[in-house]
Amino acid sequence: MLLNLNIKNYALIEDLDINFSDSFTVISGDTGSGKSIILDAISLLLGSRVDKKKLGSKKCIVEGSFKISSDLKFFFNDNDLDFEKITCIRREINNIGKIRNFINDTPVNLSTLSNLSSKIIEIHAQHHNLLIKNKIEQLNIIDKIAENSSTLSDYRKVLEKFISYENELDDFESRKKLSDDDYKLYKYYLQEILDADIKEDEEIDLEREINLYENINQIVEITQVSNHLLNKENYVLDLLNKIKFSFSKFSQFDELNKRINSSIIDLNDISHELSDLEQELTSDGFSLENKIERFDLINKILKKHNLTSSKEINHLLQKIEKEIKIYENFELEKSKIILNIKKAKDKLIVNSSLLTKSRLKTIPFFEKEITKLLKTLGMPHAIFKVKLGVSHIFNKNGVDDISFEFSSNPGVKEQDISKIASGGEISRLVLALKYIVSVKSNIKTIIFDEIDTGVSGKIASFMGDLMRSISKQNQLISVTHLPQIASKSDEHIKVFKVVKENKTRTEIKVLEKDERVLEVARLLSGKKISNAAITNAKELLNQ
Repeated sequence: MLLNLNIKNYALIEDLDINFSDSFTVISGDTGSGKSIILDAISLLLGSRVDKKKLGSKKCIVEGSFKISSDLKFFFNDNDLDFEKITCIRREINNIGKIRNFINDTPVNLSTLSNLSSKIIEIHAQHHNLLIKNKIEQLNIIDKIAENSSTLSDYRKVLEKFISYENELDDFESRKKLSDDDYKLYKYYLQEILDADIKEDEEIDLEREINLYENINQIVEITQVSNHLLNKENYVLDLLNKIKFSFSKFSQFDELNKRINSSIIDLNDISHELSDLEQELTSDGFSLENKIERFDLINKILKKHNLTSSKEINHLLQKIEKEIKIYENFELEKSKIILNIKKAKDKLIVNSSLLTKSRLKTIPFFEKEITKLLKTLGMPHAIFKVKLGVSHIFNKNGVDDISFEFSSNPGVKEQDISKIASGGEISRLVLALKYIVSVKSNIKTIIFDEIDTGVSGKIASFMGDLMRSISKQNQLISVTHLPQIASKSDEHIKVFKVVKENKTRTEIKVLEKDERVLEVARLLSGKKISNAAITNAKELLNQ
């Protein structure tokens, strides 16, 4: 239920705060006063696209407070949001159109906001009358009344699997299977790579080793000379030991002597490492020829398969093995996918049949109730029928083909409602449908934007009575220009324009009893309110 709506800096609205009744509220006002702006702002709040033409230089903020059912806790848990019985939805749009969305002050993406909005409020705009002519919308209406949400969800899950399996088969069959010759070649490549047993970065290590041993003589010479300089009598180590011995007699040189001793230890370590290196380089355990041969083998394989390094070998192996597997198991794998398609199709047939049965069971009740409502709305000869056929094509709503058929005149056979020309007939039919659906719907707030188009007089009064009935179970907000409907509401909000500081602004007022009389009278007679209109308005309000 919508408790409060706050709109800042949107079109002609500077700062508007509206509290709503929990039952039946009507909104009226002169043409161009801003009624549509308020509805646009609500639509914007619920996730609709931003009309940049309606943005000014200041940040636009639209915020709504909703009383929501604990049945929606699952949504908040699934989206990692704090559940609040009074939930706040807010959208902020800067002057260049950048949007931020919030639920209970937590930033959310547009999809999350729209998903929640669809569960708590429904807006029926004037152009939505055309929707009931849409076959999908007609099925949606039947499913709501039949309470098919769970059955439909199960069906769509199976449909998703079925489509994925069919796509998998298409993809599988589009793959180019290896020829017999290519299969033999791939087998050879696989064995060649496996036999080579190439380690990651092995070619880099080999290149370093080869470079080292190609310069072995020079390196050995350097180690020999270095050892000679370190160990020959009267050279580095010998001299340092003599200095150490000389300074050891004098305590004032202890620190210096420690440093000399540390240097001697380091140089001895260097000497041993140089000796070890010389021994390693001159040993027979290394074969430069083998290293070069191994290096050439690796590079040959890399070049053959257009690889830049041994790091890509594993990916190549996987690719080759996959192609070989496809060749060796093509028919087997294909048969597995076909079997999955068959199983999914069998389930689809069962689930779609459940949908069809539920719809067929619901249709007689639906036809009876709609026809009865249409009679109360001034169409005593109305006939409403639902034709349900089977298309044998699996779509997101099952396999059923549907048609709403209608006749308002005696002796005239009912026909598809798409052929109905009268706006008044469509308006009454839509209202009747909304009434039936509202009984089954979990959505607690319904907004009508001039659903009464094309009707007047007694028919309008009948529509007002039906709206009042809807408001006993759902919060109903209706924008109207008809006094017969306005008089049936529990609360009346008037929208009007004012000029402040040379700027035109839209404002609202919740009307008191006497003010309601004047507004209903205005709706009856226009801007010039007559005494007769006032008397008539009082009579309407007292009914």
